[in-house]
Amino acid sequence: MGRMARNGLAGLALAAMLAVGAPSLAASAAPAEPARAELLRRAQAGDVAAYDLLADSYLNAEGDQRDVEAAVRWLNAGVKAGDTGCMIALGNLYFDGQDLDQDEAKALSLYKAAAAKGDALGAYNAGLVYETSAEDLTQALGWYWRAAAGGDEGGMYKLALAYQLGRGVAADETQAVAWMRKAAAAGSVDATNDLGAYASQGYGMPVDETRALELYADAAQRGSAVALANIAAAYHDGEGVAVDLEKALRLYALSANAGNLTAYYELGQMYEDGEGVKASRAKAAQLYRMAAESDDAEVAQAASDAVERLESGSSESPIA
Repeated sequence: MGRMARNGLAGLALAAMLAVGAPSLAASAAPAEPARAELLRRAQAGDVAAYDLLADSYLNAEGDQRDVEAAVRWLNAGVKAGDTGCMIALGNLYFDGQDLDQDEAKALSLYKAAAAKGDALGAYNAGLVYETSAEDLTQALGWYWRAAAGGDEGGMYKLALAYQLGRGVAADETQAVAWMRKAAAAGSVDATNDLGAYASQGYGMPVDETRALELYADAAQRGSAVALANIAAAYHDGEGVAVDLEKALRLYALSANAGNLTAYYELGQMYEDGEGVKASRAKAAQLYRMAAESDDAEVAQAASDAVERLESGSSESPIA
């Protein structure tokens, strides 16, 4: 049967872009009570640097210890004191709309205020608001440039994608590779993964499957579910390594369990075709249904079509 293109540059980039997503508070464990008590003591003594940490402890606490009102109170105090961390954290709450009424205009204002004080993350988040909410790519790229100039890896990565996809700027392989390398050097896991795709396909550089696998492995070790799927694809197709369908199956499963819904589609194909596992149309349909929940419209549609095909008893694949 036919397959979806593996390791396609546009597909990888879009998946990584979704992974970067909109601004949100980092999920971290709530500090123990003595730690919060110390943060409260510092904050009440006027230590502005403690305001954001104290607010975070209230937001990430569990049960009765969670106190959004107290968190917002300290974040507002930090904003008045000119603390950029508080500006961004409060902006995230307004953008996310879970603990406060969603207000993207307030979020954008707070991000811009942080950027005006030299905070590169504030500039990056402003770019995200323009890209994802206002759908103003020109404004978004301007803020990404500002973030990148301030050393923000997300801004660098967004510029690389813009040049790769020709979004808001003319497509330029040289610029895409240059910015992707800068983003990877600055610590971007998504950029490291995408550089692997560049090396695998010879985009802006010679084809080097060994180097591609090294980059995928680096990204996977740092938590990239997409990179795990790319390693799985290499073992499936024998790119830089010997074909090993059982290992490909295990790696796709790890990727899927880590949140990469596209990997469920690949698993569905392997179960349908009996690659590295006993063929099972029922299991394949189950996996396709999970892939159909993907935010990637192409993957979701292909998975839905596959489910319909299996349930109708057809053996034809809708994918060329």
